[in-house]
Amino acid sequence: MQMSSINQVALRARAVAIALALALGGSLGSPLFVSASEAAHAAVISVTVRERLSNYGGWRTSNRFGEVWVPSVRSEWRPYTEGGWVWTDDGWYWESAEPFGDIVYHYGRWAYDPEFGWVWVAGYEWAPAWVVWRQGGDDIGWAPAPPRDGDVVFNEDWWCFAPVAAIGAADLVTVVRPVRETSPSSATRRSSTRRWS
Repeated sequence: MQMSSINQVALRARAVAIALALALGGSLGSPLFVSASEAAHAAVISVTVRERLSNYGGWRTSNRFGEVWVPSVRSEWRPYTEGGWVWTDDGWYWESAEPFGDIVYHYGRWAYDPEFGWVWVAGYEWAPAWVVWRQGGDDIGWAPAPPRDGDVVFNEDWWCFAPVAAIGAADLVTVVRPVRETSPSSATRRSSTRRWS
């Protein structure tokens, strides 16, 4: 990618973030998520965000994370698989192909709930993506960074791996390695469950 197109992507990402903040909160100072009780993980989410995400999933109450959004997706779906990575001045930016992606991949975090599967926990801080990176052999991997509060055990099935050379592919879902790949290189990059706290 040429430097001018990278700068255009970075400017576009910032413009989208500002437009999203204005559309969702009414002003740049209005957060998407306001903590009502840290212990209960309760959240007050703007009406605009709630209505928009309701078109693509449902709001539930998780015993562990409080109010969460559960996307209506196929059972084998994982966050950060339908779209692509774009390098910007802010780092790797996740450009989602999903209609809800501009909110849930840049604000808040994903967690795996045993009852609901993948859930989105609202947040107000913007990032180009909320992921943890890992590399092994010729592959690079990423997994959703869980919510900050609490001790979360990483399951190996949460990781997505793709060839390093394909990280900038427009549609990564076509190159992401299967979860249970059994090649010798997968054994070196896949290890036991890890803790995140």
